[in-house]
Amino acid sequence: MNNNKLDLLCFLAKNGDQNAMLELADYYYFKTNKQALSPEVFQMVKDYYLLLAEKGNDHAMATLGCLYYEGINLAQDFKQAKHWFEKAAAQNNALAINYLGYCHYYGRDIPQDFEKAYSFFARAAQMGHHNGMYKLGDMYYNGHFVEKDPAIAFFWFNQAEQAVETESPEYPNIAYRIGHCFLLGDGIPKDLLLALAWLHKAELGCYLLIQNGDAYAGLTLIRVQSDLKLLRHQLDQQNNYQHADLGNHNPLNSPESLLP
Repeated sequence: MNNNKLDLLCFLAKNGDQNAMLELADYYYFKTNKQALSPEVFQMVKDYYLLLAEKGNDHAMATLGCLYYEGINLAQDFKQAKHWFEKAAAQNNALAINYLGYCHYYGRDIPQDFEKAYSFFARAAQMGHHNGMYKLGDMYYNGHFVEKDPAIAFFWFNQAEQAVETESPEYPNIAYRIGHCFLLGDGIPKDLLLALAWLHKAELGCYLLIQNGDAYAGLTLIRVQSDLKLLRHQLDQQNNYQHADLGNHNPLNSPESLLP
């Protein structure tokens, strides 16, 4: 963000402008490396979200829940996270509804309940939220609450990819799932080159997110790189073509190379 705009937002927020508070908090939380924020800036972000949440802003409620759920720069507290997600979900906030699905899917300080998780993910997906869509895909892929069906899983992964922007922090998660299905032929005919394309998208997205302090991208990257290792092995096994016998010249390292 331009420093002039940032100074203006800071001035307005300090003087009680709630729109400026929200824009400023969102800038630091979503657009910068939140793990590199100074304690003072992070406290400001949290204070603005809390103030706005207490005034009934559902976006602030949901994001405050995310702060506690992630546990970055403050103690992780799933009970506080769930509290704010429930308040935001009561106002039909799709992100909060989806995170309540996470809470039940993974059993975040509550008993694991796949039926409740499915219900929340289905609500979020019906509202057009990509997270709900790909988590529905996960449930069909793994057979959690519903009958295992890779074809339906791939449908929801594909729906999520169509609904999300490539700049979204969830895009690498979705690209990974699509690539994984193409790699194994789960729910879609096996296609190693399409798998390679999708997994490369996921890998690049993970590295971009990691550089921006994302709390989850490193977990996805491990799975992506594991799939890429398997994929390259399978591609190398298909290496039955004949190379042109022109030596081992490297045009970038060998000035004497006759290759163009």
